Amino acid sequence: MKKYISLSVLFLVFSSFSFSQTRAERNQLKKERIETAYNSTKELIESGRFQFEALWANPLGNDVANIGQNISGGGAIFQGGRVDVSSNDNFVNIDGKKTDLFLPYFGRVFFPKRINNQGGIKFKGDITNYRIKINEDKQIITIKFEAKTENDYLKFSYRINSGGSATLTVSSTNRQTISYNGDIKILNADAKSK
Repeated sequence: MKKYISLSVLFLVFSSFSFSQTRAERNQLKKERIETAYNSTKELIESGRFQFEALWANPLGNDVANIGQNISGGGAIFQGGRVDVSSNDNFVNIDGKKTDLFLPYFGRVFFPKRINNQGGIKFKGDITNYRIKINEDKQIITIKFEAKTENDYLKFSYRINSGGSATLTVSSTNRQTISYNGDIKILNADAKSK
């Protein structure tokens, strides 16, 4: 009987050692995958040619989402104070010091006559004050730039994590601030344009 107890204890010790070794290997593989994704994202950003595509819009005021939920079918689009824009055409293409962008807008417009009922935030042209900041320790990349239209001044701020998912915050002189959650991707030669 003592022999069986000793064998059982030995088996438990060996199997727990084997399990912890497997866990350590899994953690190492996960760490390597995150590092590879971060390096790819960083390389893409440093190339100066990338595209942001939004999945969610986050209006600053909840009143927009509350109104949207009262619209027929709005419950599927307006969820928890944010708006599903994954099925809408939206993009921010960065190519060097130029951008081409269209983002759907939900929020208050302060000066409607100045934006000419564009249906969203739309701009194509040169950008200014383009800055990239890379935090190697936290594996976070921030990008800021500005764009000036005839009647508006736009400020863009990205916060990009290691896997390429990003939050983009857009401030405007004519609109309430809005943010978008989405993904950073490679800018294709046939990228969308409005």
